[in-house]
Amino acid sequence: MTTSTPSVPAPRTGILIKVDWRYCIALYFVVMFYASAHELVHHFFARAVCGSWGTKTFNSFHTTCEGTFGSYMATLAGPVYTFACMYLGWWLLVAARSTPLRRQLGFAIIFAQLPLQRITGPLLGFNDELYVTRHYFGNTAETRWLTFAAILLVCLPPLIGAFRSINNRWRITWFLFYLCLFPALIWGPVFMGLEYLLLTHHVLNGQWIGIAHLFIANEIVTVFGYYATRRWLLVPTTAPSANPPDTASIAPALT
Repeated sequence: MTTSTPSVPAPRTGILIKVDWRYCIALYFVVMFYASAHELVHHFFARAVCGSWGTKTFNSFHTTCEGTFGSYMATLAGPVYTFACMYLGWWLLVAARSTPLRRQLGFAIIFAQLPLQRITGPLLGFNDELYVTRHYFGNTAETRWLTFAAILLVCLPPLIGAFRSINNRWRITWFLFYLCLFPALIWGPVFMGLEYLLLTHHVLNGQWIGIAHLFIANEIVTVFGYYATRRWLLVPTTAPSANPPDTASIAPALT
């Protein structure tokens, strides 16, 4: 996938997308940062409500008070955090005082929450939200559809904001690329690979406060990478020329 560097600055309230290797690295760290934080929210909330540390891997957690109201609230704490981050990203994207970098970061944060996975999870029979709702309301089709509808309603405002902010041509294509593929494509293999190494080959599987050492090592790298590379999300721009550029010269090409 290649794009051309825009030759005019992006409007103050929107963004231009340019995907290169630096942008991919920066977006990877944004997604990993928030995906890891989602899991840590589960873990620390469970400690607060259960009174002792549970255990966690990259993709699951277990409390010491399984089956209690507190454990189900710990399950919901992750999605609540994720939804809050989507709205934080939306705010960074549209706030009057946001810099170009903050708008790019806000856009990335929205999609780093993997909203399509959250929305479709109940229909596919998984996700934290469905785990809780089917416990309290029964494992029925109605429960799945109502959970799906509730998540969709929560996710729509920031997603609409992200869609409207895109100033590239083929806005719908770019939006669907981010919603359906891009963040999961650059982050998913690493995340699941780490889970495989931990569970199957027991790499750095010792624990500190219930967290595997491999998770902690990855978190250190992620935090450093997030703050070191997030400026790479910013699309370089040049001053506008005397003659307006041809529209095709500033539009990205999906190849």
